[in-house]
Amino acid sequence: MWSNVISIDKRYDREISYILESIENTNDISYATEESRDRLFVYLASACEDAQTVESKVQNIAGTVIIDFFKLRFFLERLTFAGMSLAECALLSAIVHFDSDFERAVCQKAFSTSSDFNIDGVFRFRLNELAENWKELSEVASRLLCGVTCENELFDIASFITGSDGGKNQLLIERGRLKNITCHKTVEVVNLFDRAEFNLLSAIMGERPLEIHVRHGELSSPLCSTLRRIARVIEK
Repeated sequence: MWSNVISIDKRYDREISYILESIENTNDISYATEESRDRLFVYLASACEDAQTVESKVQNIAGTVIIDFFKLRFFLERLTFAGMSLAECALLSAIVHFDSDFERAVCQKAFSTSSDFNIDGVFRFRLNELAENWKELSEVASRLLCGVTCENELFDIASFITGSDGGKNQLLIERGRLKNITCHKTVEVVNLFDRAEFNLLSAIMGERPLEIHVRHGELSSPLCSTLRRIARVIEK
């Protein structure tokens, strides 16, 4: 039998909700939780024949906590916004998803050589490289934001951070689901923010869209307008 444990500081309430929901929706795994004064422990078990697949999924969950949730917290603490508009969400999402493929690979390597999934411990003591990169990116973003006077400039900064190669994927939004048609996959919409529209926008930004197909008029006018600043939008 394969077994392991996820642990995380209890102050990370949004991250904990994501972890528990993700584990509950993972096939071929059993789990139980335990709490100390300041930490949550999620004990995991799976049959040996499923061990490799299950461990890969758990690594992915732990990586998402770091490169989505922790990274968003990092930048929210260092960048100042008057509120949280769709344009500001688009910029934050561009920052969070910047270099995410590289960062996920770094996280997977760190967890593959750890005895357990002590998420905040691994981040604090084994992923200093990520924190240093984020610090540099926050300094660049902060300087760029100093002169911002309108939402158009927020989108310009988001485009600058995203990179010169721009969008590359066709996406489909239908019946509440986001699909990457180019890569033939359903895209996970992670609950990073308090508003569903912000979470969807963040997931879309992470897919580097070139074209977005929207069916059944599911999106609000403000969100559609925002998406048109990011990619070509086709409503059906």
